[in-house]
Amino acid sequence: MPVLHRRLLGLVLLALAGCATVAPPADGWQPLAPGLAHRAWAPWPDSDVQALRADLATVRVALSPPADAGLPLDQMPSGRSALASINASFFDREFRPRGLTVSGGHPWPELLKLARPTNDPVLACDTRCVIRFDAPARPEPGWQLGVSGTPWLVRDGHARTAEDDATCANLCAHTHPRTAVGLDATGRHLIVLLAAGRRGAVKGLTLTQTAELMRDLGAVQAFNLDGGGSSTLLIGGESRLPRPLNEPALRRVANALHLLNP
Repeated sequence: MPVLHRRLLGLVLLALAGCATVAPPADGWQPLAPGLAHRAWAPWPDSDVQALRADLATVRVALSPPADAGLPLDQMPSGRSALASINASFFDREFRPRGLTVSGGHPWPELLKLARPTNDPVLACDTRCVIRFDAPARPEPGWQLGVSGTPWLVRDGHARTAEDDATCANLCAHTHPRTAVGLDATGRHLIVLLAAGRRGAVKGLTLTQTAELMRDLGAVQAFNLDGGGSSTLLIGGESRLPRPLNEPALRRVANALHLLNP
């Protein structure tokens, strides 16, 4: 091959190399922003799972306010600048959340009206975030955020089992779309998991499967948030979790957890 042709071929190969897609990290995590990473994979046949890992020293977590209740996540004003958002509380027909709920340091007013404290797990944040399985009847002073769910998934590093799921067969042992939240052993990293479901062969996960994945992702404390058609993941304002086939539009929900720049 003439020298000129060899040089031209070399330039072409260099240009193609510069345009090539960077290989993903070996562990599957892809950076979204400083302190925030995303992962998507299929841990079992016919499963579709995504996760977020947020460094709470770099990323701020906030719960949408009562003014946003009854809106789908992509229409909530509180999430307009969010790096990512997920659905949060279980709720009733009036979009009143179940369990302790605190946004911006203020308890939701419905808590006083309902007057029926539950022992649901709660993610509570003041200067740091913790998951409490012995939730108090009222938010504690200093809480800037509080969001509850049910039931527990991982407790002190131990994941729930099929025997645990048998006590709540429909919610726990059947496959559904899922949303879950947890903390690692340091309390510094928030771990979020969402599973698509009700999509033909992709039916979702049981809570035992969800718990296993949360533990494998590093959560030592974790619990289940609202799922089914409520399960929603926005990244940069765009919906990223495949929707149930019978519910293609985002569902109106009570609130959302937003991951934000500090």
